[in-house]
Amino acid sequence: MTGARGRVARGGLLFFAGVSAVLGVVILAVPESFFSLPWVDLGMPYNPHLMLDYGAMNLALAIPLAASAVAASPLTVRSGLASYAVWAVAHLVIHLRYRTHLAAHTSNGNANLLLVILAVAVVISLALFLLSLAGPGSSHTFGGSGF
Repeated sequence: MTGARGRVARGGLLFFAGVSAVLGVVILAVPESFFSLPWVDLGMPYNPHLMLDYGAMNLALAIPLAASAVAASPLTVRSGLASYAVWAVAHLVIHLRYRTHLAAHTSNGNANLLLVILAVAVVISLALFLLSLAGPGSSHTFGGSGF
């Protein structure tokens, strides 16, 4: 992959893969500690099965994200970025939906920080996806002619 757009998209995929892998490992290793974070707990009962499933899902998501970056074909990069964008949008909407629970279990500053971080993930993943669609040669490989 030689184009600037391709390098940026590939870097984004590797970043998202790393975040997902670290999150998955942490949740699988110490699920109760992760759940005890105020922006996760939200005053709801702890469910070890769901928490472990969430950790495993994050760890598994890292694989296709990293593979998309390595394969670097338009289809794999767009698929990886679209998958992460769908996850990021859904995750933000979920936390917005439970905003009152979040505010009740952490400070407004922490609640707002989490929402900003989730919104940044949405913006970055959508921007990278749109970037992968734009420009000449976008339907070709990522080699010298465009993306």
